[in-house]
Amino acid sequence: MSTCSTFYKMFSRIAVASVAVTALNVMAVSPAEAQAKPKAKAAKAGLDIMLMQPKVVKMGDNQFEVMVKAADGKPVSDADVSVLFVMPAMPSMKMAEMRNEVKLKPSGAGMYMGPGNVMMAGTWTVTVSVKQGGKEVGQKKLTLTVK
Repeated sequence: MSTCSTFYKMFSRIAVASVAVTALNVMAVSPAEAQAKPKAKAAKAGLDIMLMQPKVVKMGDNQFEVMVKAADGKPVSDADVSVLFVMPAMPSMKMAEMRNEVKLKPSGAGMYMGPGNVMMAGTWTVTVSVKQGGKEVGQKKLTLTVK
């Protein structure tokens, strides 16, 4: 076997091992970490939108709690807050897209609470929307894994 061929095989094995380790690290993110590190900020109006509860989302009934603060850190108490769960369609499994919106009620000091049902375990794209006067003033997107 030539030196070049040996080097190529060794390099290929190292590359495959690196990809596997990276994939395992990406999959090891807990739901709590996903909530703590959102993919997008609540850019509109400089709102700080945080999904406080549940810490671990489970299949079935959950109690949701969201905190909304203005850019100056003051609680926003006059808003309509909803949490939208979306799981993309899976044609290979003959499953249509799933959506479920949970409308939360104000509970004081910028907190919004409400019960909601998550229909299935798996990875969900979650959008927390904040509206005032019928217009969206903030939004936060998360990816959560439901167990």
